[in-house]
Amino acid sequence: MKILLKYAAILGLSVCATLFGSNPALAKYPDHAIQLVSPYAAGGANDFLTRLMAKGLSEQLKVSAVVENRAGANGMVGGGFVAKSAPDGYTLLMGNSATHGTNPTLYPKAPYDALKDFSPVAMVGMVPIVLIVNSSLHINSIKELLAYGKAHPGKLSFGSSGVGGTGHLAGEAFKMATGIDMIHAPYKGDAPAVTDTMGGQVSMAFVGVASATPMLKSGKIKILAVANPSRLSSLPDVPTMAQAGVKGVEFSQWYALMARSGTPEHRIDVLNDAVRKTLQESSVKKSLATMGAEASAMSPAQLHTFITNEIQRFGKIIHTLHIQPQ
Repeated sequence: MKILLKYAAILGLSVCATLFGSNPALAKYPDHAIQLVSPYAAGGANDFLTRLMAKGLSEQLKVSAVVENRAGANGMVGGGFVAKSAPDGYTLLMGNSATHGTNPTLYPKAPYDALKDFSPVAMVGMVPIVLIVNSSLHINSIKELLAYGKAHPGKLSFGSSGVGGTGHLAGEAFKMATGIDMIHAPYKGDAPAVTDTMGGQVSMAFVGVASATPMLKSGKIKILAVANPSRLSSLPDVPTMAQAGVKGVEFSQWYALMARSGTPEHRIDVLNDAVRKTLQESSVKKSLATMGAEASAMSPAQLHTFITNEIQRFGKIIHTLHIQPQ
């Protein structure tokens, strides 16, 4: 009898070890530091949001959350690193509308598959694209812009953060929707595009609202519309594209946390819940507002659907216009 009891105890310990030790879905999570990878250099919007989420996850999950910048190749260096990491929920990527939106079409030989290699965790924020114009044109509405463009064919130019970027695609979608003739002027980021719009080197630009609003005080630019389904609380007097008469032009620079595909669903849910709670913090809301970002709560399944649709939507524009990366 003693031998049988001893054997049963050993067997019980073995079963527990198997269930909770080798099965990551049932093991305590997290029990050590989480690494958040920003695929861009320090100082930009992606880095800012990565650090904001690292702080929030650390507070919510009671473990350290460390940020690592792995910049290069329009986010593909960092994306490739996380795509090859262990599927355990301890290495996360701050993906965005480039890494998981336009890159899949622009770079078919990228070191990762945006859908197959990642498990979406949570949407962090969306920065709507706005249309700004040089004030010296004396254009105060989309209607006046279209009238000017038709009266001066070939004279309008628009800046963006670069070929294939969200702003570029918004501008091309605007051209297709209105039939207006505009020349694209790509820049290396939103900031120089805004600067040259202010200086008159380009007539207008499609840029993230965070890059445009600080420059409104100069009086050298005007925001004519937001490429968003609804008006922004920070710009209540600025109409949406649809309200201004241009339908189908909705673009945002979005940012979302991604884990390696194969990460246990339970761990994805833990992370999603932590992000959701972080985004509800008043201090986080204020931080997002400083860059014009709006939190958008999504479940992992909703985020997967969103990303899939964005890849298809962006891909259609890229293929139609034969856009090639520079």
